[in-house]
Amino acid sequence: MATVAAAVEHARVLSPARRRDLRSAVKRVADLLDNEPSAIVLDLGTIGERLAGINLSTARLTAKRFANIRSDFLAAVRASGKLRLASAGKQALSPAWVALFVSLAGRRAHIGLSRLARYASARGISPGDVDDEVIAGFILAVREGSLHRKPKALHRQVTLIWNEAARDPKLRLRPVTVATSRKPPMRIAWASLPASFRRDVDNHLSWCGGADPFAANARSRSMEPTTLRLRRDQIHAAVSALVASGVKPANISSLAEVLTPENFKRILRQRLEAGGSENAFNHDMGATLVQIAQEWVKVDATALTELKRLFGKVPPRAIGLTKKNKQFLRQFDDPRALRRLVALPDRLWSEVRRDSNPNFRTLAKAQAALAIATLIYMPLRLQNLARLAFGTHLFVRGGSGAISTLELSRNEVKNKTELAYDIPPHVVKMLIEYRERIAPRLIGHRPTQLFVRLDGALKSPQTVAWLIRSHVQKRTGIVLTSHQFRHLGAKVLLDAEPGAFETARQLLGQKNLKTTVNFYAGIDSRRAARHQQHLIEKAIAALPPLRPQTKSLPPASY
Repeated sequence: MATVAAAVEHARVLSPARRRDLRSAVKRVADLLDNEPSAIVLDLGTIGERLAGINLSTARLTAKRFANIRSDFLAAVRASGKLRLASAGKQALSPAWVALFVSLAGRRAHIGLSRLARYASARGISPGDVDDEVIAGFILAVREGSLHRKPKALHRQVTLIWNEAARDPKLRLRPVTVATSRKPPMRIAWASLPASFRRDVDNHLSWCGGADPFAANARSRSMEPTTLRLRRDQIHAAVSALVASGVKPANISSLAEVLTPENFKRILRQRLEAGGSENAFNHDMGATLVQIAQEWVKVDATALTELKRLFGKVPPRAIGLTKKNKQFLRQFDDPRALRRLVALPDRLWSEVRRDSNPNFRTLAKAQAALAIATLIYMPLRLQNLARLAFGTHLFVRGGSGAISTLELSRNEVKNKTELAYDIPPHVVKMLIEYRERIAPRLIGHRPTQLFVRLDGALKSPQTVAWLIRSHVQKRTGIVLTSHQFRHLGAKVLLDAEPGAFETARQLLGQKNLKTTVNFYAGIDSRRAARHQQHLIEKAIAALPPLRPQTKSLPPASY
């Protein structure tokens, strides 16, 4: 990249002001990539991928400023002549592509294929000549000649839209292979395992779920559906590792075959080699397999002792927040980030109220505002948030001085801990307006639940999570998942009250104080260190000033 800056400096066709702006863009991109221009290879594909991961909140950039930096950087590369890039203006379409676009109906096809059309027109490729090779060349040109944020997503979108158009025989277009962003499956296909093994797993999970609580061998405590799904996932991962180690699927007829000491050792070795040492999933999977061996397979005492010994070799899961969550919390070391987040629900709500032609996007924006406002003050788990219902969980009262509450019974909470929160008055007003005016205009009646579709059906937790994440990132530049609101709540509380782990435990509805301490001790230690720095500075300020020395030192002798 340093060669780009040097070439721009000597590009006399540019005005001094323009040269200055382009050099500044090169330096700014290097700063965002956390290096010097001379140390960054001029590979637009790699640079584009790294820029796509920039957190605008942490970088203290607006979306508009970031777009200008990207644009000026591309202009600098183009002016330097170091890479052959397409001209800044749009390439005119050839007559064949113009004719195709006239025949295509809808904005989706016109917008989705416009970039491909300009690429093909510049190279004399007609629509009838487009095939997988042309698409591959187009995507390569995008990667090497632009800073496109998501070339993989573009590849899939273009192939999907092209095949939609190719279904019309009048257009005489050839279908192309639809691109996929999914990685090849790492696990063995479940259907390829013996029927006896799959039947044994189904019976085990049915027993774990308490299908017949009065059975003679009924489990003392039934598992929740989420725990059952996790257990099936762990068994699938274990048997896939066993097959990868060289055991033939046909030889795995039951869970007992998986949980022999020799096969258990194979599973652990394969998982550790593939997933690294400190891996929470591997540790939990090993503990689950030992439990299955003891409760379901009922291995003898010698085999159980050996299984426990082997499991003891698995590195324990790390205590505390993950690296990802620590990085997330660092965003809020800048108080302006929290201010932007807290102000976001009101901004979204104002836009909802001003919408003169409400539609499904209006409903989604209103629900995003309510979800974000709820999580800021009441950090619920996603499953509980997505199922909130008026009159069951939300008890809203609009009178002056009235207290509105959010309540969850113990049977609805993951750890069987009853939760109750007072809802802030400004959030209450939003909830009442949503229930009485905004939602009925769109779905035709008052909703009984908070997160519903236009047809009144309940939205999935995944949809609610996406609403939160997408609106927060797009409107504030903060990367934040629904679950991370819980970590943020603990940070805000412990920053204000160091050592208040019991209060944090109650806020989050955690059952064990040790869990709270293990997760958030790092937050509290930082606060304690800041307090200690303040005490040192205070103590030094209280000392009398040092007196200047009156006697000069004797000259040094050499």
